[in-house]
Amino acid sequence: MEEKHELNPAERRMAEEKVSRLLLKYSLPTIIGMLVNSLYNTVDRIWVGKIPDVGTEALSGIGLCMPLMNVIMGLSMLVGIGAAACISIRLGRRDHEGAEQILGNALSLIAIIGVAVTILGVVFAQPLLEMIGARDLTMPHALPYMRIIFGGCLFNMMAFALNHPIRATGDPVRFARTQLVGGITNAILDPIFIFVFDMGIAGAAVATVISQAVSLVMVLQHYISPKAVLRFKRSCLRPRWSTAAAIFAIGLSPFLMQIAGSVVTIVVNRSLVRYGDIAFGANGGDIAIGAMTVISSIAMLFMMPVFGINQGAQPIIGFNYGAGNVKRVRDALKWSVIYAMIITAIGFVAVELFAEQLVVLFNPDPLLIEIGARGMRIFLSMFIIVGLQVPMSNFFQAIGRAKISIVLSLLRQVILLIPAYLILPLIFGFSGIWYAGPMADVIAGIVTCAFVVRELKHMRLGIGAHAERAL
Repeated sequence: MEEKHELNPAERRMAEEKVSRLLLKYSLPTIIGMLVNSLYNTVDRIWVGKIPDVGTEALSGIGLCMPLMNVIMGLSMLVGIGAAACISIRLGRRDHEGAEQILGNALSLIAIIGVAVTILGVVFAQPLLEMIGARDLTMPHALPYMRIIFGGCLFNMMAFALNHPIRATGDPVRFARTQLVGGITNAILDPIFIFVFDMGIAGAAVATVISQAVSLVMVLQHYISPKAVLRFKRSCLRPRWSTAAAIFAIGLSPFLMQIAGSVVTIVVNRSLVRYGDIAFGANGGDIAIGAMTVISSIAMLFMMPVFGINQGAQPIIGFNYGAGNVKRVRDALKWSVIYAMIITAIGFVAVELFAEQLVVLFNPDPLLIEIGARGMRIFLSMFIIVGLQVPMSNFFQAIGRAKISIVLSLLRQVILLIPAYLILPLIFGFSGIWYAGPMADVIAGIVTCAFVVRELKHMRLGIGAHAERAL
């Protein structure tokens, strides 16, 4: 029999406080944390792009590392977001013991996965980068950066995976604080290691690893604090297949999203190299990869607040879904879409008006500015629709409907973008690469809306049974 307990103040807020205000309260700290998290990569790229004489090539080299870094992040999400969603639903059912079992298993799982990734990544970094598309111009920059990132990825993976359950227990401020401190540490250390210690691109990687270790220390300190809602218990550390399966079932969607991002990046890099060399001459493809790196960095600065809205909505949706409160589930979805579309609308305006200035932040190379500014305006021309599609896809993840969430997450990234990157350049040349973005955004938005409308119509029937099956 499941242990029941009285609602604590955080759980009472999720059950009773006005949803629009509660979502802001949960999301704003999370948005800050997610923005800071994106700054790990963005700050690295800005400083790397300013390395004398080799800034443009180094920027392209760090861009080539993104598929591998997406895999690291995806594995962290597999455990962290999956555990957070399961914990929210358990707490909504007042099963505190079950929530701590999930937390303990999350710690064991991420430690095992992190050690395996570290060993395999350091050993096979070079062949992996060659497979992705690193060439003579970019390999000298990509290889040292990626080996150091792999060497310290256990800090990153544990910090990320164990931080999300903190948010799920109703403490988004602490969730954001750990990321904020890590991000500030990275921003301070980057120029010191790159320029003062003259370590170049390797210095950016060392700064990132150190900052992630700082975040991990703060996360672990939380769980040994007597104020923590959930704490590590030795009895919960032994992996249970049923618990691991529940974590992986929900975490599989964001994991596959990241893996899909890696596959898409590999495909687009090959298209950028092929058609970039044709359109802009020798090494034009490498500069085109740098341009896409800049575009991705700017897009992520606006996507991270959207992900912050998602993470703020997840415990509210999960808790109330577990408690059977359909109206609050619908309200949380509605307001998450509204807030996310405001953010992506601001991003669209910024990109259309200031594309050249945004590229110059990374590197003043004239060809990079020409390719990047035009590409940014086209690729993100339907960016506002992303503010609709991403929260709706997250909705299915939050209620434990993993299969639908996976399909919707992969729709844009794999089912639409990969064929578009391969086919559209055959028709439109190099510009076809940029046209792939808005095409995928529009189609994915329409399909996702259709799934959500159908789900909301049926949600009033058997919500409790759905919640049971989700776990």
